[in-house]
Amino acid sequence: MRWAAPRVVAPAALIAVAAAGFAAFALVAHAAPEVQLSVGAPLGDLPRIGVNLGSRTVWGGEQLMANVLRNPGLEGTWDGALVVVARIDGAVVEDDSRWTARPAGFWAGATFEVLSGPAAGQRGRVLDNRRASAQTPDRLTLAPLPAALRPGDVLSVQGLQDHTPAPLWWTQGQVQAAAEPRPGSPGQRAVRLAASSGSPAALFHHLDSIGERAGKLLPVQGRWRLALWLRSETAGAHVRLSFGRQGRPPWLDRTLAPGAGWQAVEIVFDARDDGPPGPLMLAIRAEDGSISVDDVELGVAAEPQAGGFRAEVVDTLRALRPGYLRDWQGQLADTPANRLAAPLARRPVRYRPGVNEVQFTYSLPEFLALAAEVGARPWVVLPSTSTPEQAREFGRALAQGWQRHRFAEIVVEHGNEHWNSIFRPAGIADAKVLAQVADAAFAALREGTGAAVPLHRVIGTQFVDGAAAGRTAALSRQSEGVAVAPYFHFRQDRGEAADAALDRALHEEVRPLQRAIAGTTAQGRSLDVYEVNFHTTAGNASAAERDAVLTTPAAGAALMRRLLQAANAGVRRQAVYTLAGYDTFVTGESRQLVQLFGITRDLATAAHWRSTGEALAALNQVVGGTANAASCSGSACTEITAIAIAGGERWAVVSSAAQALHVSWPCKTAQQLRSSTGSRVVTVCEAGRIALLLPPRSWVTSGPQ
Repeated sequence: MRWAAPRVVAPAALIAVAAAGFAAFALVAHAAPEVQLSVGAPLGDLPRIGVNLGSRTVWGGEQLMANVLRNPGLEGTWDGALVVVARIDGAVVEDDSRWTARPAGFWAGATFEVLSGPAAGQRGRVLDNRRASAQTPDRLTLAPLPAALRPGDVLSVQGLQDHTPAPLWWTQGQVQAAAEPRPGSPGQRAVRLAASSGSPAALFHHLDSIGERAGKLLPVQGRWRLALWLRSETAGAHVRLSFGRQGRPPWLDRTLAPGAGWQAVEIVFDARDDGPPGPLMLAIRAEDGSISVDDVELGVAAEPQAGGFRAEVVDTLRALRPGYLRDWQGQLADTPANRLAAPLARRPVRYRPGVNEVQFTYSLPEFLALAAEVGARPWVVLPSTSTPEQAREFGRALAQGWQRHRFAEIVVEHGNEHWNSIFRPAGIADAKVLAQVADAAFAALREGTGAAVPLHRVIGTQFVDGAAAGRTAALSRQSEGVAVAPYFHFRQDRGEAADAALDRALHEEVRPLQRAIAGTTAQGRSLDVYEVNFHTTAGNASAAERDAVLTTPAAGAALMRRLLQAANAGVRRQAVYTLAGYDTFVTGESRQLVQLFGITRDLATAAHWRSTGEALAALNQVVGGTANAASCSGSACTEITAIAIAGGERWAVVSSAAQALHVSWPCKTAQQLRSSTGSRVVTVCEAGRIALLLPPRSWVTSGPQ
């Protein structure tokens, strides 16, 4: 970036950067339009911008936990879903969507409770589920059929329905769940591996499997630790333990002969991950006889960070300084007991049909500990399958967390995007029914927390329908806010130049957001932003064309502009989507992988930002405290989005212009400037103003050095 202010005070550590970022002012094009900013109307207190922590995966960049294994206790999957009654035939109810259906008999033995309508609160058991064909919805036989049940009512169905022996692990040979966990285990079961002649039985856990296009997203360096419990079920049984990266000799390869009683095994080993990228694999193989296995842990040998998270995750969040940390990890079927369970007792959960829909979540206490460690306010998602009693129990858990950490605020959101059809297996599309169900849950939640806990309860609604937020606010009596996701740049087509696409992203209007704010304000509620980022999933542009937009520094300017637009319009709670995610499939006119959503490239190291992450980290260095709008004079004010913090002590400025602009704003002391080109410099305050040449499609933040 080329700055207009010629006098610079640069600490030694910044001299090289400053020299790269400055050019002689005489070389600057004097024809650039001029813009003068000043402190405008007060906006009230503005917290720092938040981020979605997201779910953990084993294949991508979302390596969050110190124990890198999902379902380390080898527990069974908990299933939950919402059934929206379409028809009633005797004791049989038919769901209103065919794609939510499970295999025949899947729900037999599950419990149900009615969440809406005159029958709300009635409960019982599911005897069976069947459907006439693959083209028809599921039909559930209930016992008893709730009195006064009617079409449109919503039932929560929950149970331990999956009999897979080791969910989220890969298996070979004879592998069975065993209802005999090791002594002292917090879990409910173990796994038995029964080898037969020439046929081993094995558990496998795969990690970091994207490969060449991403490189190593989970480096294995230094001292690592494998811990597990073993027991021999037959004389002469042997188990082989190995861990390594494909194409290289394993770092750990050991054969053991366990005794007849349960024994704890801990192996510390040294790893040098200096070969090519490739999938990681942990293998536990019974090669002779029968072996029982329980409670497996794998990760860096050092003590885990707050909440059991990896050090790289904690350090990245410390650098980001999020005001809010949103806990959205697909937990729509989870239960309060499972949200509180220790890692070795926690069950995987699933709300959508299919073997690939199983999630293993971090717990509520782990999440709250992380939020407290990095100075963020927690934003938690109450599972939409929750009954009022479960919501009450969830509230009691939040109260315990608040007693420990004393958060200034806890945001609780009912479910996730009820309006979005992809969440239909745990979503309620009818706004009136949703308001009734959410209000019952929110009232019970408040009973559980007590009056002292500073709750902020929200329901999400669709952003592109600007009137939806007002309608939702009018229907709900127990919420304090309505949350939307003002994503931008939804479409990109083949052949559009990157600069042209960025110009569109940097000029998206704010009217839907303003309309939503007007609707919620009229009902005495806030408008909150639960997710925001680029959403370039539509159109026929190639992955390379999309990535050319998403990876440029101007992409960070577009995100910062959207965040400042919302703040200037009156939004106080915002959470960018999402912390990690190397790439994601987009389903425009062709299915392809695009570097979308993750604001970090990976969590292999701390603070490995993409341009959007760099912009958010810089913004959070200046945001936080009393805010003011920016008054603007000059010929290019429509191209500037800015905000003043602490009466103008700190500033964030974004230029949407396709040309450089001369921009100035008031100051009192020397300022440290941070820009979208990576420059970090300290400049003096000349005659009470900072003046600089802001490059096209860029951002800058400033604050006292």
